[in-house]
Amino acid sequence: MNEKIIKSKQRVQKHGEVFTPSWMVQKMLDTPGIKEATEDIYKTFLEPSAGDGNFLEAILERKLSAVTKNYDKRNWKTKSLFALSSIYGIEFLEDNLEVARSRMFLHYLDWYEDSFGERLSSKIDIYKSAHYLIKKNVVRGNTLTKRHPDSNELIMFSEWKRVKGHPSLVEEKRFAFAELFGENIDGEERVVEGQLSLFEDFDEDLNIGKIGQVAIQKVFTLGE
Repeated sequence: MNEKIIKSKQRVQKHGEVFTPSWMVQKMLDTPGIKEATEDIYKTFLEPSAGDGNFLEAILERKLSAVTKNYDKRNWKTKSLFALSSIYGIEFLEDNLEVARSRMFLHYLDWYEDSFGERLSSKIDIYKSAHYLIKKNVVRGNTLTKRHPDSNELIMFSEWKRVKGHPSLVEEKRFAFAELFGENIDGEERVVEGQLSLFEDFDEDLNIGKIGQVAIQKVFTLGE
């Protein structure tokens, strides 16, 4: 069965919307350097035009495979959330955003069931934290303007930084997407909506605000 790469001619004309087919996604992720990074649960990725989540889900699949391959099963739950926390996306269209988020979350739930032999309950902290991380990391925005397409507020992201000496703790640090490009955002209102090694080279230069430290399995308790 042929994979659809457009939803309608109208959407192509209005938004230039064309989806990357799965075979091409896999080929691009197999590029030397990129392939190794997709198998590192801590390497950060940003998909600047997330669409309905083809790239996001494929990256998540590889990172979760790395969890089960490279870590003791006792650590899979924590490591899987760190893998999830390393994947970011921006999508202009609201309907695509919801599909992309859903695809990532359902993939995570399926991985959990395959790995532990039981469906993850919505009452469990890991379920809540996985859902929370996806909502915070995959947001609506215009990558070109670096702002929300409706409110014009700055796109905000959170870096989920590991706490040295505490392998299960994470520290949330918020910053504006525009800061990655050296833009001065002083005096701007910030709104939290939720490429490779996105944050590692920028930490010292960003106007990052620390929010708090928490076990990653309870990261949802940080709230909006």
